[in-house]
Amino acid sequence: MSMERSTSALIRMVPFYYGWWVAIAAGIIIMVASASPLYVFSALIEPLEDEFGWSRAAIGAGPSIGAVMWGITTPIAGYLVDRIGVRRLLVVGVLLVGGGNILISQIQALWHFYIAVTLIGVGMSLAGLPVCAVAVAHWFAKRRGRALGIVSAGAGATGIMVVLTPLLVALFDGRAGVMALGLIQLAICIPLALTVRHRPEEIGLLPDGEPATPGGTSASSQPEAVETEGGHSGTEQPQGLTVGQALHARSFWLLSPALILTWIGSLAVIVHLIPYLDESGGFTEEGAAVIAMGIPFGSLVGRLGFGWLADYLGKHWLLTAAWVLQGSGILVFAAVQSPWQAVIFLVLFTPGYGGAITMLPALLSDYFGLRALGGIQGLLWGSGTLGGFLGPILAGVVYDGMDSYRPAFFVMALAAFTAVVLIQMMGRPRAPAGELAGAPAA
Repeated sequence: MSMERSTSALIRMVPFYYGWWVAIAAGIIIMVASASPLYVFSALIEPLEDEFGWSRAAIGAGPSIGAVMWGITTPIAGYLVDRIGVRRLLVVGVLLVGGGNILISQIQALWHFYIAVTLIGVGMSLAGLPVCAVAVAHWFAKRRGRALGIVSAGAGATGIMVVLTPLLVALFDGRAGVMALGLIQLAICIPLALTVRHRPEEIGLLPDGEPATPGGTSASSQPEAVETEGGHSGTEQPQGLTVGQALHARSFWLLSPALILTWIGSLAVIVHLIPYLDESGGFTEEGAAVIAMGIPFGSLVGRLGFGWLADYLGKHWLLTAAWVLQGSGILVFAAVQSPWQAVIFLVLFTPGYGGAITMLPALLSDYFGLRALGGIQGLLWGSGTLGGFLGPILAGVVYDGMDSYRPAFFVMALAAFTAVVLIQMMGRPRAPAGELAGAPAA
């Protein structure tokens, strides 16, 4: 009886299809907890340097450790979400991020800081977009693109944290500000995580809120489909490839290098944007910071716009368009000499960057199905993380050797256009059942 009451309460909680609530709640969790550490670290550099006298290199190693842990654990999170469901991962992820920030407020030594950022990096993967996108993909079929756009918009809206985090650190001392942020993350995101369900069948609904077919059986009439938790819960296993079968698919091995090539440029641009514009574009540091803030907010246009278009147009063509915009933006960025050129860079790069992030899970659900979407997506995000790790380093090496970032950004623009060719080689997606017939078993 308690399970039935819980199910009814969840359905009555919102006046619209519950899948939209899952998308909104997941987007807020990403905005407040999963992506916000990027801005927390930058706000802590000077307070940690003043209090402990640590070098910038020692402090900067913290975010690098967090990024590595995020990259390592994202494929693991993808594997787990297919097996135990999204809700448990979100709760643990939020606890690790919020708890990690609270731990930072209590550190007394550098290794304490490194432990805290390690926990935060793991939490970012467990409560991040790859995990949330899997749940949303299960809740929608006809309107999957729009729903994924809403979830992805949470990452774009983390620009709000650019303002909130330094404000908290400034209003309180550094330690109290970070503790306040951790408590805010826990207070907002834990209740939201508890309302997220992996599949609509878990609370007696169908994808897109569709009514049961005439003469068919509704999800709510199947007792084992109600209030269960896990990727394979319910009465019917989702269609699609296993991870092993995906690893034998040509489309997987075209997407993996394509993601490496595009993430090399996008992350290098984001990391080196302020010093590049300051030194090469004639910007003041404040003006360059304004352009930097425009990236997450500008990406919202691509995240929502491409998500909406994905419900009407071919997804591999849309991902192609997103990467063309991204590559064109980096090309303009490589030649930027004035503020108006930087605006053109934003107009091109940000919707392409944001749109590509939304399109990836939408594309993967078409090519590989939902059966092991979390595991497949986790592996591909891991590939992208490799590019994101290499890109900023390569740009720095080029600058150190040539006293200019421009050659690196020109090459990275060409890398994005190479990814466009790879995505076009994938062709149209086949139905997962069709691919299963020709794919070797795991």
